[in-house]
Amino acid sequence: MQVIFVGKEWKFKKELQEDILKLIDYNKIVYLNNFDIEFLPKEDSLIVTNKKTYPLVARIIARLTNQNLIVKNDFLVPEMAKFSKNSFLVKINQKNINVILVEDEIPEIFIITPEYECINVFRFDKETTLMFLEPILNAHKLDFTLLENEGGFLQFFTEPLDEKIKKEITKAIPYVIFGNIFEHIIKTLPPKKITFAESCTGGLIASSLTKHSGSSNCFDGSVVSYANWIKEEWLGVSHATLEKYGAVSEQTVKEMLLGAIEIAKSDYAIAVSGIAGPSGSTPEKPVGTVYIGVCDRKNLKVELYHFKGSRNYIQYQAMMNGIRMFINFAELYYKGD
Repeated sequence: MQVIFVGKEWKFKKELQEDILKLIDYNKIVYLNNFDIEFLPKEDSLIVTNKKTYPLVARIIARLTNQNLIVKNDFLVPEMAKFSKNSFLVKINQKNINVILVEDEIPEIFIITPEYECINVFRFDKETTLMFLEPILNAHKLDFTLLENEGGFLQFFTEPLDEKIKKEITKAIPYVIFGNIFEHIIKTLPPKKITFAESCTGGLIASSLTKHSGSSNCFDGSVVSYANWIKEEWLGVSHATLEKYGAVSEQTVKEMLLGAIEIAKSDYAIAVSGIAGPSGSTPEKPVGTVYIGVCDRKNLKVELYHFKGSRNYIQYQAMMNGIRMFINFAELYYKGD
């Protein structure tokens, strides 16, 4: 891994540099007075900035990853980055790029802390979750970072937990998943299976699931029904429904669900249809209007969302909300086994 110090003054902050370098395994150090758009890291990189250089670096990294910069917890970060105070992590060409803003203290360095526990909390709001979870983490002297995921659930990042602590947490908060939620689905859903009918997300849900090993145990395939005629021919959405209500509607998503679950012979389905933008909106259905549905062989549920942000960010929010809806619908929480 290389370490890149951006800014002239870093050459003179020897003590702080040494403190940072003690925390990581590195093979190269680079000093840059300015960070240019032409610079593209070819390996895992820790980019160290200060107040002057951070805004430029953040803008360039966001541009390289085709993301917008947004404010999260008073910190400007690429919209889909993993982040904590003064630190964010993205991938560029499959390489980890961790940008940190160093003032007097060194923030969390994600690129050297792969061993952490993610506690995903569903159905509880932030205040209630903290009321139950914070005493447990404090009792075990565990520091944590709390994030409000774009999918409408909470995420606590802390050091790895043993089974005893996990059981304490699930006793206080039963609607919990530890670790990556896609990996959890792959582990706990079989022998049942799931399929997707995706329009505005363009296959993002299927892609995110199948990035993980073992996904074939719960997923055989899905339909990306981008055009209306594909919705009709492949999923059986009626022409009358599309004519009367439009592709972005509760009625269409219901029929997409029924078509997908029948075609795949699956136990569950998620369907998404919306307007990711920047074009295609109407006064009645502005950019960010998305219908998301989930069903099994007996029950069906569709919800309407109004997301904000870029095209990619709207697609990401749609995917994560669809996964949250499915987990709640199937009650696919941690069972302690």
